[in-house]
Amino acid sequence: MGTGTDTDNALLSLEDAAKLLGTSTQTTDTNDTIRGLIDVVSYRFNAETGRALKSRDYTSQYDGNGTHTLYLKNWPVSSTSITITINANRSFTSTADQVTGTDIMLDTGSGEVRLSGTYFPTGARNVQVEYSAGYTTAAAYDLIHAAKDFIKILYNRETGREPQWVRSESYEGVSRTFEFEFPWSVKKILDMYREGTVY
Repeated sequence: MGTGTDTDNALLSLEDAAKLLGTSTQTTDTNDTIRGLIDVVSYRFNAETGRALKSRDYTSQYDGNGTHTLYLKNWPVSSTSITITINANRSFTSTADQVTGTDIMLDTGSGEVRLSGTYFPTGARNVQVEYSAGYTTAAAYDLIHAAKDFIKILYNRETGREPQWVRSESYEGVSRTFEFEFPWSVKKILDMYREGTVY
């Protein structure tokens, strides 16, 4: 039985990756290889940027800071609305403790939440925020393109279409360089996502 792709992190679908690599999704062994490479690429991209890149749901607790502003740990915010519940006893079950949507101003790119007419009272883990954050595959074209570039390299190495970790060779001068990290084009895109310059 084949293994499944980690859909929480996968930046590419099996079908898109198989089409890119010129393979069929009818073969279990090939599918397992591609799924594994999708996971490798997605985890490596998350590790390189220090972020969970693919959009997902979060329920997170924050310390109230006595101001009108709070920064979410994950960004960009991909949900159209967020739910903020404030409770000194860290009991977030009552809708009476929720901040109404009209009092919330949200910068989706940076994850800044600003309250109008109220503030985040000082306390330990007394603010709970439910929201979605990360990139959708329809919005992060350069990130998806980088994932495609890298999965093609890994697939070619995995299937013996090119030597393992060899970046370039020259036969007359017997020169060979090895690629242990991301190709330059992929790394430059990941640098933007790590630094938070892409929303």
